[in-house]
Amino acid sequence: MALKLLILLAFCQAITALKYPCTNHKTIALLKRPTYDFSIGILQRVAEETNDNFVFSPLSNWLQLIALSEGAKGRTLKELWRVTRFHMRNCFKRELGKIMRNIETDLKFETKETNVIVIDKLMNVKRKFLRSIKQLYGVKAALLDFNSPEKSAIKANKMIEQATNGKISEAFYYDDFLSTVLLMSDAKYFDSFWKSPFNAAYTRMEPFYSKNGLKIGEVAMMNQIGYFNITYFPLIKADVLELPLSAGQYSMLIFLPEKNTWVKEIFYSLEATRLTSLFNVYKNEGLKLVNVKLPKFKISTEIENLPELLVDMGIERIFSPDSAEFGGISDYKIYASLMTQICEISVTEKGVKAHGTAEFIISGNETLMFNANRPFAYMIVERKTEFILFSGTYAVPYS
Repeated sequence: MALKLLILLAFCQAITALKYPCTNHKTIALLKRPTYDFSIGILQRVAEETNDNFVFSPLSNWLQLIALSEGAKGRTLKELWRVTRFHMRNCFKRELGKIMRNIETDLKFETKETNVIVIDKLMNVKRKFLRSIKQLYGVKAALLDFNSPEKSAIKANKMIEQATNGKISEAFYYDDFLSTVLLMSDAKYFDSFWKSPFNAAYTRMEPFYSKNGLKIGEVAMMNQIGYFNITYFPLIKADVLELPLSAGQYSMLIFLPEKNTWVKEIFYSLEATRLTSLFNVYKNEGLKLVNVKLPKFKISTEIENLPELLVDMGIERIFSPDSAEFGGISDYKIYASLMTQICEISVTEKGVKAHGTAEFIISGNETLMFNANRPFAYMIVERKTEFILFSGTYAVPYS
């Protein structure tokens, strides 16, 4: 009887493998919707908790959670799967690992990052877990002595500082290591590198307005005219411009909502659609001549209450000393006591090549105007996978 059951199980697995082959194309198809739904869900919550200007990496947060799932068991694993909807077959996990390594290679000039899990070295962490999270998701693990909190904080922060080329230097504090065994932190820095750079000669100080049309300050407004994807998307009541980055399949989407509209409503409206729909509209309408005006800006955001936001999404057990089941990480009782993310984005004129001389900006009747002189939302996306690498809003100019 047992032999028949094993044969039947092997047959079912073979049928599943034939139906869902572990190819790059199939992996992307299976991941698009789960990663998008999670990204929009967490962005809605981050937007509610942050100031007018913020930046966040939803994909990175998703990867943190599925990295934890490599060591999760029982109801804890089911809870993580229910929210992230990652694919459990190892071959698809390996394909995801390849995709993430390609993204890291493609954006080596634009992005510096480190995603790290810090665990008390006395917990006898299983090597299979350490190997899996690094190979599959690029998540580093640091085994430190939590009985020396000051030294552990220095070591952990040194890892982050080196990985981000000094852009982000402090993610952990000594008291984070008190009465705990597992900490998670993600530090990312993005520096815009356009396929078609803005010419700094045309950057001017210009007024910036509130959603109601009241002047609230001035910004260094970049300007260029060129052929870009742009459309009005009725479902989210916003004009959406695509600015390609130097890396081939990557771009920044700028969402400029209608006047009198709260910019963070964008993240709720996007729940009813997908980026596929937007890209299809771009394809159907074609490139258009656009006069683009976009402020230079730099935003840094630290999200310290990620556990609270994730609990609101349905992930609770990983943060509970009594309920967390991480037998795949350690035979000791373990739970995630801290999860933070520090993100920084810098948007300037530079691109693949700098303009040697100032050229004339000429516009005509056929030129569309995209003037981001009021609150807007933005996303850094990879077109093929539709992964949202970074996202946020810019609503108040700096004083």
